[in-house]
Amino acid sequence: MIRMKTPVPGPKSLRILKSLKQKNGAWSVSYPLVFSGKGVGPYCEDIDGNRFLDFASQIASNPLGYNHPELLAVVKSYSDRFPIKYAGQDFIIREHLEMLEGLLSISPFSMDAAFLINSGAEAVENAMKICMRKRPATKFGISMAGGWHGRTLGALSFTNSNRVHKAGYMRFPAMRLPFNESAGAELERILRSEASADEIGFVLIEHVQGEGGYNIAPKKMVEDLRRITKANGIPYISDEVQTGMGRTGRWWAFEHYGIQPDVFCSAKALQVGAVVSRKSMFPEPGAISSTWGGGHIIDLAIGLKTIEIIRKEKLLRRNLLLGEYMLGRMRDIRNITNPRGLGLMLAFDLKDASMRDDLIVECARNGLLLLGCGQKGIRMIPPYVTAEDDADTAFDILERAIMKCSVGGFRHTGAVCDFIHCGRHIA
Repeated sequence: MIRMKTPVPGPKSLRILKSLKQKNGAWSVSYPLVFSGKGVGPYCEDIDGNRFLDFASQIASNPLGYNHPELLAVVKSYSDRFPIKYAGQDFIIREHLEMLEGLLSISPFSMDAAFLINSGAEAVENAMKICMRKRPATKFGISMAGGWHGRTLGALSFTNSNRVHKAGYMRFPAMRLPFNESAGAELERILRSEASADEIGFVLIEHVQGEGGYNIAPKKMVEDLRRITKANGIPYISDEVQTGMGRTGRWWAFEHYGIQPDVFCSAKALQVGAVVSRKSMFPEPGAISSTWGGGHIIDLAIGLKTIEIIRKEKLLRRNLLLGEYMLGRMRDIRNITNPRGLGLMLAFDLKDASMRDDLIVECARNGLLLLGCGQKGIRMIPPYVTAEDDADTAFDILERAIMKCSVGGFRHTGAVCDFIHCGRHIA
């Protein structure tokens, strides 16, 4: 149950937030609170004793909620070992192989190899590298308008969701396709008028866009792009960093479209970054590597156990059903537009970015954690262990907060605005 003992931020959180803001060179936070590590299921606590319902799931990286007993048991099983982090590409641990086997067991049959790395951005970076290595004539890559792929320079070059992420940074050669049913025609125009197929290193796509707005790819768009890339031998990369590991009700979002990419990327809910493809797609030894890739022992073990729990508890089906229920509730709420979702990857829009940001603050003050996306959207990404009663609690808070934030002239004030840029969303 939600329990609010202090204002947000509470006094203990406030002391840490003030110091952290001065010392963190990359300051940009979503919530003005400090997590305590306490909590259960979709509920978490801050260090001031406030208990929140977390419908942000640590940006989709916490699929089984807080303090799942089987995951706690995994952590405890490593409590008498050190180091717990190895240079995993060069110094082998059994957890590396076990993760690869678990990951490949939920991947398309023909995709028989994977490369483990630290993060989603690095997974995307390496997916692009293995595609380009096979295509020495590559001049540029192609991504989608509104896409988000990470903050390393290569991945960032193909990101197209918020100017602040890219301003002032060098960019790799890239072209964009519209994220709608005209994308196939635009790719054919590029092939006809601007470049030969062997000059295109890859087409990179999120089938449900994340930071860009939780936009769901039209079926015709995906079918057209896959048909054209196959016909021309252009690698098709599916970015599953946020969508993957069951979030949409399938292991991977591309499964909803009946297609198979040449390469796909995972991270977040998997706990480590991964690039999955056919063994024949990977380059010669030494062409890609990483000191820590495949060496985060606890992360590997937690990721593998997460796969086992999702499978054992039939959470893919559960995610679809709860997602349908939540989407139905969302459609009944006044003053929101464009309710949308696939499984437990849901979002809606508000009238403008200012109201969106105010609503996130108001919900947090009342014990519900949400995240923004796109220009004026809010995403709801609860843990897979969330119950319908928890969803009802979230929607009750949400509806009251929307009514409050809809009043003319409403504006948040106080310490909360010192930390999260009230009225200005930074993804």
